Amino acid sequence: MVERGFVCRTCGQSHIELPFSFAADFPDMYASMAKPDRDARALISSDQCIIDDAWFFIRGCLEIPISDSSEVFIWGLWASVNEKGFDEISASWEETGREINRGPFKARLANSLTLYPETLNLKMRIVIQPKGTRPLFVLEEEHPIANAQRDGISRLDAMELSAALLHSQGSWSKAHQ
Repeated sequence: MVERGFVCRTCGQSHIELPFSFAADFPDMYASMAKPDRDARALISSDQCIIDDAWFFIRGCLEIPISDSSEVFIWGLWASVNEKGFDEISASWEETGREINRGPFKARLANSLTLYPETLNLKMRIVIQPKGTRPLFVLEEEHPIANAQRDGISRLDAMELSAALLHSQGSWSKAHQ
């Protein structure tokens, strides 16, 4: 993941190392709530969130292949899923072979990615992965990030995306896979 001599368009500096994995800490609905509302209306863990016993969220990964590399750019994001899907995913969290027996599940993306046209509520499916691995998110409607997921992006585009996220004032954190 080290790219020596990459000159950042945002700050003009040379970055020695750029991460290709960023995560949203919360679904946007939870992030926009005041702390007293969060405490009263929501339950959240590192991988699941329930708001008002009516909104159900699962954390997963949206992978974008880097076409001229073996690496992938990973977005750690949240998806809104119906209660039945949430319950099935939750019940299988520690199940060996769950990737064969469960899903996929219809969902909606629960985060706005400001570096793209609006992404909140994009149609997607949740593809269950082996035990110990977060689910994969696969976008299902025409959108620039869906095109990137399907077709890949160049290594230079991945570096520029990473640099923009590192300099943003948003709530993105570098994810450690």
